[in-house]
Amino acid sequence: MTKVCFSVVFRQSPESGRMKERSLGIKHEVGQRFSRLASTREAIIFAVTIGLFVLFTFLSGGKFASTSVTGILAISAAELGIVALGVAMLMTCGEFDLSVGSVTAVGSLIAAMLYQLGLNPFLALAIAVGGGVVAGAINGLVTVKFGIPSFIVTLGTMMAWRGLVSVVTKGYTIIFRVVDTHPAFHNVLQGGMGVVPAPLIWFVVMIIVLMLLLNFHRFGNHVFATGGNKEAARAMGINTNKTKVTCFMIVGGLAAFSGVMQLVRIRGFQALQGTGMELMAIGAVVIGGTSLFGGTGTIVGAALGVLIVTFLQFGLIMAGVPGFWYKLVLGVLIIAVVAMNTVVERRRK
Repeated sequence: MTKVCFSVVFRQSPESGRMKERSLGIKHEVGQRFSRLASTREAIIFAVTIGLFVLFTFLSGGKFASTSVTGILAISAAELGIVALGVAMLMTCGEFDLSVGSVTAVGSLIAAMLYQLGLNPFLALAIAVGGGVVAGAINGLVTVKFGIPSFIVTLGTMMAWRGLVSVVTKGYTIIFRVVDTHPAFHNVLQGGMGVVPAPLIWFVVMIIVLMLLLNFHRFGNHVFATGGNKEAARAMGINTNKTKVTCFMIVGGLAAFSGVMQLVRIRGFQALQGTGMELMAIGAVVIGGTSLFGGTGTIVGAALGVLIVTFLQFGLIMAGVPGFWYKLVLGVLIIAVVAMNTVVERRRK
């Protein structure tokens, strides 16, 4: 949650004490208003999420709420959501990453190739996530060192990583069947606890960890400050370049992890894996209330945005609506949310 503070300097006078108290009161009041604003926004998003679930359950004759469908929804939302959480933190920091879909494919490819070479899948997973972190570091370092907009940098790396995947695989599928050889690894990423699938558990764990990091750790304050006003953050002694590179690395690692989860689920690697995930992740994060201009964003809002995107994707199809309507509805929804957020920001200022 964004924290905004105004600093006012007064000359020494007999009334300076009362003026300082008044200033502190203003700060407290502004903070409370912003807290209420963020809470109200998340409450609205949560209400929309519940409303969509009820609507599609009704339109599908109850099939949308069945155990089999909710399991598929949970897995799909988790694989997209883990990436979207990192994207939310990065956008709060004031940057974009269009390469997350390609990094998802790269992480999946690394794990598949290492497993074929006889490496333990847990070690292959660690190396794959490390590869994603390196990919994110490259995006961040190029962005901050050369002053190139991250939109352009990650657009280039998106195409570069996707091209590298195609060159290495030549379009062929790489088999990855660990359910028989390493059942423990399969259960960790695609098993579950009762009716709760493992991907959903990982998603919830990531939500808790990143929420604590963003809202209750000093690094989170640096993220908000860097995204809100980079020059002011520098004046406060914050290393804004380091903060941005770290956010890029977090996104890369989460994207690679999600890629390995998909690899285990589909039991093989395909060159087109992760295609379009970057746009869906950004769309979900924007719907969840994260500002395109940085400085504002919540992890919980991003998670709810992922649920909304997932419900639309599956709900429209189950309701009998042609599949191409999904992109139309999602596009209109993103524009409407951005317009609403812009109006709110202007009134707040």
